[in-house]
Amino acid sequence: MFRNAKLRLTMPEAYEVHRSIIDWGKTHSPDKVPDQALGVDNGTLALMKWAMASWQRVHTMNTLMGTWAPRLQMDLVPGMACAAHFVIRAQSAPASIDDYVAAGRATQRFWLTLTALGLHMQPEMTPLIFGRYVRNAVRFTRLEPLQEAARKLYGQLTSVIGNDPATAVFMGRLGAGKAPTARSLRKPLAELMK
Repeated sequence: MFRNAKLRLTMPEAYEVHRSIIDWGKTHSPDKVPDQALGVDNGTLALMKWAMASWQRVHTMNTLMGTWAPRLQMDLVPGMACAAHFVIRAQSAPASIDDYVAAGRATQRFWLTLTALGLHMQPEMTPLIFGRYVRNAVRFTRLEPLQEAARKLYGQLTSVIGNDPATAVFMGRLGAGKAPTARSLRKPLAELMK
């Protein structure tokens, strides 16, 4: 996750996504990620908010300071402090809409069971996302060094979860602890029914 985070944080295409989904100054958001749920300290959060005003700022900050602070706080420390990392796998790589619905159903059942047991879960999807791009030869960034980094990370993913990463449909970490005070929420049903 720490290595995947470097790829995620240095890719201009991911910057555009992050810029559009972070809800600054919020603990709860119906359709974005509240900044208070990112899992970084106030100093790192302030730097992130300043840098996210433009890709040039992000690139300059990454060049001068690196990506250590957010990767340590969002990925490495929580990953080492959690109770376990897990992978939910299908019997074969999903191919149809029904396969993906079944994967979602299994993931939701797992998540609800964890919640019923008083545990918490954090998705760890970037290895699967970048892995799928590599497997399908999708050019996901204009920066060739990042394409190469993704290929190396895919090899590492295979060594960790086995020879057929295409069957992995969800990854995450889990553990016990206090309930989060900040989180993404669902849009109200009335708004979804429009």
